[in-house]
Amino acid sequence: MLKVLAAPGPVSYPIIASSMKNRVDISFGKEGNLDVILDSTVSLVKRGLKMNYVTIRGLMVVVPEIGSRIGVWRKGSAADVLTKALIFTKQLNASIIYVDDAEKIVSMLNSGEIDSAVVSSAVGKGKTFEELLGIPGSCGAVINKGEDEFLRLYNEGIELIREDPEGTSEFIMSKLPIKQKKEFIIGTMVNSDLEIRKVDNYKEFEELVKRFL
Repeated sequence: MLKVLAAPGPVSYPIIASSMKNRVDISFGKEGNLDVILDSTVSLVKRGLKMNYVTIRGLMVVVPEIGSRIGVWRKGSAADVLTKALIFTKQLNASIIYVDDAEKIVSMLNSGEIDSAVVSSAVGKGKTFEELLGIPGSCGAVINKGEDEFLRLYNEGIELIREDPEGTSEFIMSKLPIKQKKEFIIGTMVNSDLEIRKVDNYKEFEELVKRFL
């Protein structure tokens, strides 16, 4: 049986969905070394792990446009690292406003406290970091063992999600170790690009992330 270590977020959704019909051993967390490791691409670089595949693209977006006061959830998060990289790369005259509550970002945007925000694709459409920075993707996989089995399981999970986002989201929600809203799970899956892509050379991205960790 394939053993998967997954961060308990969108990167884990397809493998959880796959477990509806397949036997797969899923552990949640960011510490350890199993057959397959799933995490955000930023976190994989931070952990010093060699990424073999990108699994999700377009997970985080900037809305409505890049402004001068950019709201970001949590200092040190993948959103924070990529926003710093964006400001540096594009030489923007912008500052980051940190928000502890992710749901508060939208209300701050509406009230004018910030004029731009980095949010999940579940919240709405915007400019992705893939478009803005040319990053390889939002989430990725490290394969230590069982590559063919992982590809089969993850792809099957993606298909199950596409066929029944409502039903799979309820199953995913029941298996996650931390509470996540059903609407968030569905929105993320529907508005992001779920597709496994082989990745070989991502040195430029790696160096950019390390610069702002």
